[in-house]
Amino acid sequence: MTANFLPSLLFPEVFHPFKREKDFAVDVLERLVIEDFYRSIELGDGFNKNERKKIADITEKNGIEVTQWLTFLLEENNLDVSIIDNSLRLETVRQIKNSLYLAAEIGAKNIAIVTGNTPGNERWAEGIECLYESLCEIAEAANEYNMNLLVEPLDRFSHKKRIIGTTEETVALLSRVKEKNKNVGIAFDTAHAALNGENILEALEIGKDLIHQIHFSNAVLDSQSEMYGDFHMEIGEPGFLTPKRIATILQKAIELGIQQENGLRVAMEVRGKGDKNTCFKNEATLRGILTDVLGVGTV
Repeated sequence: MTANFLPSLLFPEVFHPFKREKDFAVDVLERLVIEDFYRSIELGDGFNKNERKKIADITEKNGIEVTQWLTFLLEENNLDVSIIDNSLRLETVRQIKNSLYLAAEIGAKNIAIVTGNTPGNERWAEGIECLYESLCEIAEAANEYNMNLLVEPLDRFSHKKRIIGTTEETVALLSRVKEKNKNVGIAFDTAHAALNGENILEALEIGKDLIHQIHFSNAVLDSQSEMYGDFHMEIGEPGFLTPKRIATILQKAIELGIQQENGLRVAMEVRGKGDKNTCFKNEATLRGILTDVLGVGTV
């Protein structure tokens, strides 16, 4: 089977210190688009009208698929799609729905979110039902803009301690949502899966019908280490994720036919630090790793 991967730039992480700087996302797009490598870009929110038009123009002209992450909208406004407090949950849904036209103006085909904290074992099932209601309503609204709603499962037991969760839990939930709205999927993250104690290859098999994209994110899995947890660290040791393991994961995705028709978006998630030159060096390093593991369209 021939691979169909779409290299993706996770802008808010790779250029993290400057993710909110006016016109910088546009500058990065203009600078990198001539390299003709990225087929996808993942952005945050908060762009003004002029920026939105420029992003849409560049990405449409160059055939680059856009995903907008609403993580910062949620975090900066203390919002939560899964909270049992119904008034706050409904306010969260309202703000996400109200943001969709802005996502449409940058040409987004996907919006992506994370869930809130776990309410504890005793109220976990209740929280899942609240999350289900939120996702159904958001997905229905996103469908009006021909957008997919993606959910990134975070680690549930170790570091972030979010309500969801393992791939199995996520598939069970999103399969229910999909009965009402087909436009839902998983933004799979290798670090979170590993921190949940999952075998990543087995997790891909469980989630194969719902996974839309993969973030290759590294983590130290030794709970006694000061580096234990999800810190968007560099690829390689002492973390579990090496280029060889990335290639193995991609090969498994090929075997499973994940997004074979539409193209599986794959991004490196290493948080940029320091000045802009350092961040561009970070991007170049990550692009080099992706180039090596992807080869010429196959692994």
